[in-house]
Amino acid sequence: MLACTTGIPGVEFPLTLVGDGVVARVTAERGCQGSGVHVGLWGPGFGTDGDVVASMVQEEEDEAFWLHFPVKTGLGEAVAAMRLQGSVAVLPLGSRPGEFEVHLARTDMDDASLEKHASDSAAQLAKEVEYWKQGSFLLVSERGPVGEVRFRGDQGPIVSVHDEWWLTPRPVESTLESAGAELLVTFEAEPSLKGEGARMRIHVPSRTVVVPMGPVPIEGERSFRLEPGSLTDEARKEAMTEAISSADQLEQAFVQSLAPKLSAAASVQEGKCLQLPQMAEEWSMMLEGYDVQLIPTSQGCSVGIEPSRPQHGRRYRGVIQP
Repeated sequence: MLACTTGIPGVEFPLTLVGDGVVARVTAERGCQGSGVHVGLWGPGFGTDGDVVASMVQEEEDEAFWLHFPVKTGLGEAVAAMRLQGSVAVLPLGSRPGEFEVHLARTDMDDASLEKHASDSAAQLAKEVEYWKQGSFLLVSERGPVGEVRFRGDQGPIVSVHDEWWLTPRPVESTLESAGAELLVTFEAEPSLKGEGARMRIHVPSRTVVVPMGPVPIEGERSFRLEPGSLTDEARKEAMTEAISSADQLEQAFVQSLAPKLSAAASVQEGKCLQLPQMAEEWSMMLEGYDVQLIPTSQGCSVGIEPSRPQHGRRYRGVIQP
């Protein structure tokens, strides 16, 4: 007599997986006409509508399977992919490699606990749907609001940012692209040293915002969170004033600490100073956005510096003596 199996070696069903605030339940239906895999996934503000059918693809060189199934987010339905191998799984929720990954491991959980988690997830999802329907968010750092994003349906969002590192002199229109569970928002902001725009990656399920430095996540990228809300014109104006003051203080400290080192590097012989084009390239990179003149004095090379174009983070103007 032939036995009918699920055809998924190394996996025992039902399988409950937990990790990073997410719970998943994977089950399989046995049958001689084939087998079906179902997934229930419940996270903070996203998840499946109960148990849903998953399509399955096996990796060629590994005993691992990719399960593809529909999930709901605050912006609607999407397709999730979960890599299942034995008793562990990875759920990549970001577009860039290694970013926004959920790591899950097998655990024991009774039905009551599972149902509560699913109920809590559904309640949070309902809130997320309402937040995105309203479309007005504050851009929040550890120190508080530093901008806002106002979505406008199919049009690009209206964006304003204001901290010591970047600034929009007024709310500006942006362009919007979708990349999986992320929204890519591009807009004009200062400083712009070569005409480049600013960009944010908004991860919809977690409402996390990352300012990317490249196609692969690296340490040092700034991140924020979207919180429902908006700024009054008065609050925005006050925040911009504080941002400009903070940026000016940082800029002054940077220039005044760098100038003595530049002066020393430019002093090659008495009465003469090298200019930036004659010096190592890193000096020009560090002083991008400035016009710099090195002036011979009896004490060495003084450093005259002013912005090529006055803008956020490029306002310092003066002569620093050696």
